Amino acid sequence: MKMSTVVRTTTKLISPFLVTYAVYLMIYGHLSPGGGFQAGVVLAVSVILLITSHGYKKVRKRFKFKEVGMIENISAVFLVSLGLIGFMFGGFFYNFLKGGKFGSLLSGGIIPLFNIAVGLKVGAAFTFVFYILLRWVESD
Repeated sequence: MKMSTVVRTTTKLISPFLVTYAVYLMIYGHLSPGGGFQAGVVLAVSVILLITSHGYKKVRKRFKFKEVGMIENISAVFLVSLGLIGFMFGGFFYNFLKGGKFGSLLSGGIIPLFNIAVGLKVGAAFTFVFYILLRWVESD
C-alpha cells in the first residue's frame, strides 16, 4: 500500500529531527532524562518511520542490511572496549575519564561514551530486527 504524498513528505521532514534528538539524548543523557537506550529507540524509529512511509525496498537502498549489522557490531566492540579499558584502571566500566565541572558535558566521564555506544547498538539492533521481520513477511 502506497502512502500519500503528505505522509511521505512529512516523514522526510521529521526523520532528521528524530536523528538529531537521538544524538542529543546520546550525548546529554547523563545530564537530563534519557540516555543510550532511549536514543537508540528514537534512532530506530526514524528509520522505521521512513520504511513505513516509503517502503522497505526504497529505504534499504539507503540503509543497507550489512551496514546496519556493521554498526551494531562496531558499537558492541566499542561497548566491550569501554568496559575492558575501565577494568585496566581499577574495575569493569571504571570511570577513567575524570574532570569537568558538575553539570557540564565533560562531567560524565565515560557515561556519554557509554550512551553513544548503547544508542548505536540499540538503534541498529531494532532496525535490524525490523529488517528481519520484513524479510520474513516478504517471504510468505
